[in-house]
Amino acid sequence: MPHEPVKLNPERQKDGQEEDVDSGMGWYFVALPDLDEAQRISDLFDAGTHRVVTYPSGRPMLVARTHDDQFVAAEAGRVRGAVIGASSATADGLRSRFGRSGDVRELDSYSQSLAGSYHFVATDGDRLRVQGTASGLRRVFHAVIGGFPVASDRADLLAWLGGFAYDERALAMRLLGVLPHPLPEEPLWKGVAAVPPEEYLLLDKSGARTSLWWRRPEPVLSRVDGATGLRAALTDAVSVRTRAGGTVHCDLSGGLDSTPLCYLAAQGPAEVLANTAYNEDPGGREDLLWARRALPSMPRVRHTTSSTDDMPQFFEGVESITERLDAPTQAYLTAPRIRHSIEAALGGGARLYLNGLGGDHLLHGLPVWDHGIFRRRPWLAWRRARTNAMLTNRPLWRVGRELLNSESYRDWLLRMIGGARQDRHEESAITLGWDLPFMLPRWLSKDAIAAVTARMRQIGADAVPLGPDRARHAELAIVRDGCRIVRGTQQYAATMGMPFEAPFFDDRVVEACFAVRHEERDTPMEFKPLIKEAMRGALPGEFLARGSKASGSPQAARGLRDHWRTLLPLCEQSPLVGLGIVDFAALANSESPEHMGVRDSLFDYTVNCAVFLRNQVPAPAALA
Repeated sequence: MPHEPVKLNPERQKDGQEEDVDSGMGWYFVALPDLDEAQRISDLFDAGTHRVVTYPSGRPMLVARTHDDQFVAAEAGRVRGAVIGASSATADGLRSRFGRSGDVRELDSYSQSLAGSYHFVATDGDRLRVQGTASGLRRVFHAVIGGFPVASDRADLLAWLGGFAYDERALAMRLLGVLPHPLPEEPLWKGVAAVPPEEYLLLDKSGARTSLWWRRPEPVLSRVDGATGLRAALTDAVSVRTRAGGTVHCDLSGGLDSTPLCYLAAQGPAEVLANTAYNEDPGGREDLLWARRALPSMPRVRHTTSSTDDMPQFFEGVESITERLDAPTQAYLTAPRIRHSIEAALGGGARLYLNGLGGDHLLHGLPVWDHGIFRRRPWLAWRRARTNAMLTNRPLWRVGRELLNSESYRDWLLRMIGGARQDRHEESAITLGWDLPFMLPRWLSKDAIAAVTARMRQIGADAVPLGPDRARHAELAIVRDGCRIVRGTQQYAATMGMPFEAPFFDDRVVEACFAVRHEERDTPMEFKPLIKEAMRGALPGEFLARGSKASGSPQAARGLRDHWRTLLPLCEQSPLVGLGIVDFAALANSESPEHMGVRDSLFDYTVNCAVFLRNQVPAPAALA
């Protein structure tokens, strides 16, 4: 992709000088080896605003900037470390476990025993272990900087420290939107590597390597037994966030995701401030109706309502966002609305923001599950698939052919790559394939298409699925895709000092859902039956009868139409054009208010990537 040199955003520089590492960032950490040379990196961070855990040598092992309530550290003998995030960890518990082990490789069971969502960093003097979550919400990255390995929870921080260049093919790939595994794992910077969520990073004298720490549970439980496990996991997950008391904000959409969380939060010591948003679109007050049906079971909750008409529109204010994220996710498009909601929560005295994101990913079934069920219970799978087909007007002969299809994941992915075409991205047809097909943006340049297609073929040649069948692959793929968005919103909220918590994406909650047989978790004829069973006897039966959820699509379409004039220059001035990835003339001609009868969601990803690139800062080349 030949291109002109790309200029950095002048607003991201200080009088021609390199910008501080903290600029536009919220919380993060850096894990370092026990070397004198690593002191150069720790010296970049203000000791007054960071927590530091040292090796026995006194050198820094962990430098973290995080919320006061989300950091627990301890040491015992040779082992020392920290849990970073919302967790059930205590200093005494951590110290006790460290005292029974002299090797960080023996800490798998402890790391899987905690409730919450957290990073786990520990050293035994010889080795350094850095671990995120299996869901993919908390990630780990590593790079060689100054001749030694460095780890962090943010890829952009490592890129800044190492002065690494963008991988233009990976950037172009992000414009394709939702990508099948493992394409989203491609690092955005040359020199930065991502640790697979189910593995932890181990740094020692021989360098950096990864080791498996997580295996998904087998789906063997009935709905009743699974609901008991889910209720317990959600109770623990919410307790982790409310046990410190104070005031906690809860979204109360009236849906089957946020409402159970709000109920569970109300059982703890924290005061719960719950808000229900509504609008005047057709069905826009439905959430408010359902929330009011649930409220009698939560007498301690302080309930407020708000109109989404008072919030920024979708796409409004995106051009003014300066906060840095380490990936171009949908979090940028929702950032102005998130800021509005967090400011309201802060105004109510909240110290933490609890939301139901992730519930759809875990509780709402996927048609492809029937492909897995068909291998065990063919007649049940056929009845489920036939019902889904009738509800979506799909020909039965096509559904039957898909149930019988046994194409491998590698072959499917290579076929999707070979068949990808430039077109408007609309709602994808529901199939029983491994994942959804993807489109190429109509404004992707010819050079970018050639480069990204070649790279995807290279990756696809070695691709393996996330599970032993299509059902278990798809359920984990959709969880990790949802985590990419929530991870971005968490990074954005952190710049405002607010933990933005999504308990449904906690590992223990994900495991509780994955342990239930697919035919028991969801059916074509009932909406989210597993969570209904889990909350039976707690939430009113009248509320648990809900069978749908509201959509924000009309608001998104209006926002795009109303703010097109500010979005177009944002794309034109983006490094995406300078790097030769986007053909701006093609973009301007193919996506405009006159062509918006059907919204092309691929434009969202271009805007996200444009803001992401603009907000990055110059690197300190002295460390490279």
